[in-house]
Amino acid sequence: MLDPRMPQAPDVPWATLAAVVNLGDVGSLLFIATTAAWRPAAEVARERHAVAISDLDARHRQVLPTLIAGDLNAEPDAASIRFLTGRQSLEGRSVCYYDAWEIAGIGTGKTWTGVNPNAMAGAERIIGQRNYHRRFDYVLVGSWDAHPKGRAEIQSAECVLDRPVDGIWPSDHYGVMVDLDVRSNAKAG
Repeated sequence: MLDPRMPQAPDVPWATLAAVVNLGDVGSLLFIATTAAWRPAAEVARERHAVAISDLDARHRQVLPTLIAGDLNAEPDAASIRFLTGRQSLEGRSVCYYDAWEIAGIGTGKTWTGVNPNAMAGAERIIGQRNYHRRFDYVLVGSWDAHPKGRAEIQSAECVLDRPVDGIWPSDHYGVMVDLDVRSNAKAG
């Protein structure tokens, strides 16, 4: 478990959980479930969190590509997401995870939107804008260079839990469901 609380994000005791998932003959992968600081001005906390997540992966990485999934509370162009997707360095380091939505997303990918009344209440209170629509939720897949003996090919990505059931919205965020083809790479040396 990783506890990323810091002065820039004191509101909730956020936690990141990691588990090694055994896929039988295919191998094992590290699954990291996380959430990041939610305040709009807390990008510095999200940056530190992204670096800490990559350190957690480096310590426990398996043969198959690592999966990072969760509410990162940052848009794709934020520094924390740019770091995780290999587009920017932080603290003199760089990593690369593939954004499943960017590769195979269906639709807009907006996971926190005023269409959802649960999100609208937060957008009005936190942002001051009722028509606020953003992509804050991700599934990230470890890159080939960090996992030369395994592959997790992204087949599709879509928003789920994006409509009410019996008049009740499941959350203030939509979920992201990803279909992966996970396999060992027998040709790797």
